[in-house]
Amino acid sequence: MDVGSLLKRYREPVFVVGLLAASFLAFFVRAKKGAHLNAVDKALIAATAPFEKVITAAASGVLGGWESYLALRGVRDENVQLRRAILQARSVEQQSAELRLENERLRRLLDFTDKQAPTRLLAAKVVAVGASPHSHTLRIARGSEDGVTRGAAVISPDGIVGTVAQLTGSYADVQLIVSPLSAVPAVGQRTRSRSTAKGTGDIARLKLEYALRTDDLQDGDMLVTAGGQGFFPQGFRIGRAVNVVRKSSGMFLSAEVIPAVDFSRLDEVEVVVEGAASPLPPGAQGSAP
Repeated sequence: MDVGSLLKRYREPVFVVGLLAASFLAFFVRAKKGAHLNAVDKALIAATAPFEKVITAAASGVLGGWESYLALRGVRDENVQLRRAILQARSVEQQSAELRLENERLRRLLDFTDKQAPTRLLAAKVVAVGASPHSHTLRIARGSEDGVTRGAAVISPDGIVGTVAQLTGSYADVQLIVSPLSAVPAVGQRTRSRSTAKGTGDIARLKLEYALRTDDLQDGDMLVTAGGQGFFPQGFRIGRAVNVVRKSSGMFLSAEVIPAVDFSRLDEVEVVVEGAASPLPPGAQGSAP
């Protein structure tokens, strides 16, 4: 095998040996700086200087790259720890917010319950709502074992909700006032005019029936329950009148009612279990189906 083939085959080891030799020569020559440099020494310094610069630059680059890698790795670890801390803080914040809102709802519910004496109200958690936008029922975690009966009124601090339609020992299905089967005797809070709030099947609307055309009913008037045997307690909010229309003929006007309760956002309700016929104290606000 000729010399050219050997150099080609072992060019990388030869290059490394050359670099090491150049470094050695540079070190040897520089060690003689304290002594007189002859022409050969100067020639060696001039010849090895470029190699020395390349080796020094390469070494500096490797060391700098390694230090940068270590620094970036440390920053990445810190970022991971910070992200974890932020996620934990947000989780705690969200849990605290939910607990705060739940406490506010329960406090409002308890305060509402205290105002309704002598009517006895039983707090109940809503555990299911019909999936359909036109659903007319919801389920509560109270049943016959808790003293709930069929036909019992279900209310909330915002207004009336519905009546108990089906029962088990621990649960009850509530028929909402928007059901086409529901009809609630109503009184205009401002005018005291009587009418009936009839369910339409639309969760956001009721129809006002038997409101006399001569009544001074206006858009925005609040309608409350009229009370009476077998109906909701008196004075609970039903909703606000909208789209009031008086035709040129006929005995009754046409109007709709927006329910006071947002049925899709109910978490807790109250079931009237006794004393439902007692009127509310003056100034009390409430509603029931």
